[in-house]
Amino acid sequence: MIGNPVDYNKKYNNTSSIRGKAKLDISLKTYLKLLSGKNVLDLGIGEGQNSIPLSELGYHVTGVDYSTKALDICRNNSSNIKLIHDDIRNFIIEKDKYDLILSAGVLHFLHKDDVNHIIKEIKSNLKPNGLVYISVFSEKDPGLNKKENNIDFDRLDHNIFHNRLENTYISYFSRNEILKQFSDFTTILVSDEYSLDFFHGNPHYHGIIKYIGKKEKF
Repeated sequence: MIGNPVDYNKKYNNTSSIRGKAKLDISLKTYLKLLSGKNVLDLGIGEGQNSIPLSELGYHVTGVDYSTKALDICRNNSSNIKLIHDDIRNFIIEKDKYDLILSAGVLHFLHKDDVNHIIKEIKSNLKPNGLVYISVFSEKDPGLNKKENNIDFDRLDHNIFHNRLENTYISYFSRNEILKQFSDFTTILVSDEYSLDFFHGNPHYHGIIKYIGKKEKF
């Protein structure tokens, strides 16, 4: 592991919720019909933005997160999700258990070497015919240029930035990087889009890459 995980507990000092009411990502909802089973793993579940709606639809969800405060919020809003306090970089994924593994808005807060490790674990342990869903910051995200001009950040190779004060990392990805990571999967969806974030601070845009892929059964 490289650097510290982002301390999301700090972000809850002045608010009871960062994400607001849970709402399933429409891109993911569209392709749920492709799942052959009901077992879901959410790496970086946070408040349960996607997983609470999935649980309400009858999916059996396990969620992993490093923030105890986010897990408490999720637990208070849903009693049907199995919640695990752990760093997703350490978490051991049970092989061939999960029909869907998702990590939404999380992996970009890690060094790409750690991201590569997590994606490898997802691919190795996902059920055959299972789906993976991830969303990450793209290279088009306005935050990339802002960090170049921020003395608290060092820019490393491959659009990775090191936060000197927190010893954390943030990474920005290209569409081709994500497709290369899942070159042995069947791509169901890949999008490169802008999303308005109004959950913290002033409303601002993020460049987002979303990917849904299927692990073919050989």
